[in-house]
Amino acid sequence: MAFVTIAHSAAAQSSSSRVSIDAFGEVYTTALAAPAEQTRVLVYRNNQAPNTLPVNIYLNGQYHASLLRGGFTEFCAAPGAVNIKAALDDASRLHTSKLDAGQRLVLKAGQTVFLKVDESTSPVIGLLSGTAAQTKAEIEGTRRQIHTISRAKAALTCGQPAAVAVVTPPSAPKPPAPREYALETDALFEFGKAEIRASGYNAIESLVQRLLQDFSSVERIRVVGYTDPIGSAAFNKKLSQQRADVVARQIVSRNIPIERGIEAEGRGPIELVKTGCGNTPTPENKICHAPNRRVMVVITGARR
Repeated sequence: MAFVTIAHSAAAQSSSSRVSIDAFGEVYTTALAAPAEQTRVLVYRNNQAPNTLPVNIYLNGQYHASLLRGGFTEFCAAPGAVNIKAALDDASRLHTSKLDAGQRLVLKAGQTVFLKVDESTSPVIGLLSGTAAQTKAEIEGTRRQIHTISRAKAALTCGQPAAVAVVTPPSAPKPPAPREYALETDALFEFGKAEIRASGYNAIESLVQRLLQDFSSVERIRVVGYTDPIGSAAFNKKLSQQRADVVARQIVSRNIPIERGIEAEGRGPIELVKTGCGNTPTPENKICHAPNRRVMVVITGARR
């Protein structure tokens, strides 16, 4: 078995020959316009990243690229929803991070999306979105990552239509997937706080009644809190956990029989559903980021 170590230029030495593999291609200059029927996506990692290990990028659970410090990858995609996951040193975990859906992006035709690898909460990392102007200073110092080949079906050549997938019926029915219910945290909490509003109790009660209508029995409940990226990563991580804990306690207080219990998790701002908003605390940015401030209640059980 041969091992190839990759840096800016990597080499594997044998007894008779030397093979050179370039990790980087051309220097980024500017993004071309997105094709009218596709979305252009650029994912980059700046030169000041705190870790030298690669960051793997997965699209819909399929490997796309391994970004080194100072590298970027670019692809086009069909409009619609795509899940994107960034994972640090995932090879050491046998690429199991691809099983985590990561962040959900809603892509629009003719749009160009810039995503920066955010390592401020390492080892759990995410992707922060920005406009061309916001990312200009950092992405212009990067180079195209060329040492691996994408295996993600969602990553298309720009201008090339997506292949029509052939759907094969499963041989056996799969167990029902968990069902997600979204609660807007602006209806539950004041901005930047974790104390529930009076109106928030009604929202949670409505969710519980919906749950009882939809499920004959509940196996497990997961409550996941998210924030927008306004403010520090540490503050948002703590706030999202506190809000998830509050909602979980309110659900438990309704005495719903839950076979395997309830758990609460705060993920902060790493999985944005709306991108392109500014991250300074202006009224406009707070309104823009409202969809990102949410609590997701994930129910696993037998549906009616």
